[in-house]
Amino acid sequence: MSLTYILQQILNALSLGSMLALLAVGYTMIYGVLGLINFAHGEVFMIGAFTATFVLSLLGAPLWIAIILAVVASVLAGLLLERFCYRPVRGSGDITLFITSLAASIGIRSLFILIYGSRSRPFPTPEYLQGIHFFGDILVTDLNLIIFIFTAILTIILSLIIKNTDLGIAMRGVSYNKTTAEAMGINSNSIIVATFIIGSALAAIAGVAWGLQYGNVRPSMGYLPGISGFIAAVLGGIGNITGAAISGFILGVGQVLFVAFLPSTFSGFRPLFVWLILFIILFIKPTGLFRTNIKWE
Repeated sequence: MSLTYILQQILNALSLGSMLALLAVGYTMIYGVLGLINFAHGEVFMIGAFTATFVLSLLGAPLWIAIILAVVASVLAGLLLERFCYRPVRGSGDITLFITSLAASIGIRSLFILIYGSRSRPFPTPEYLQGIHFFGDILVTDLNLIIFIFTAILTIILSLIIKNTDLGIAMRGVSYNKTTAEAMGINSNSIIVATFIIGSALAAIAGVAWGLQYGNVRPSMGYLPGISGFIAAVLGGIGNITGAAISGFILGVGQVLFVAFLPSTFSGFRPLFVWLILFIILFIKPTGLFRTNIKWE
């Protein structure tokens, strides 16, 4: 197996790794502030992709408008989840939060299947994103490069916001000790809402990128990417934004290489690969690949 083939597969995995990175960052932020694994995050991702699909196909709007409306729809979904699902049971214990999160995920997915059916719907991809560049025997698409660069920029900006702004300081304060933060004048509800807004917006962008990359959307599309994003957040050290993003890329590349190096009959086992990686790494290093950083310092 040649080095060119390996490099080609790694480049092919850039967009998948980028989408998993965005999902993982959303997971790790919400857990860092609220202590909640939001299993409905995959459905927020799906809502963003569906919104962009309808805007592009039915309204014929430009892609940038579709992205904005997708972010608005996903943020609205995230805020509704926070207000009506998670806030009423906040403080009721991890098991209650877990069951609520899982129920919200199943409920949203089932609702969309009931309304739209389980079949895939085409996602229109603008022609200007379909360009291909050749570097010797290696080809790179415009879409892969754009998704990768955009994800890297978003991750850097978000890290700077968390470390250097008043909002970021307040988020770190609430994640460290909610009671103390409130005693110092920080409105924890506002910080939690802001966290859901950011996480949901990232999920929407990942959903649009998924539609552009694979050319279709369906109500169940958020399940496997959502699980992979959650695993990437765990591997990166829960609460570590940079670690979550890097782990998302690692999982994305690993999944593509898993399919590329094995016979085609094993391609259906790609989800199993993700869980094997999780078990192996957590067995060797239970805190994840990077330092667990609930305080976001």
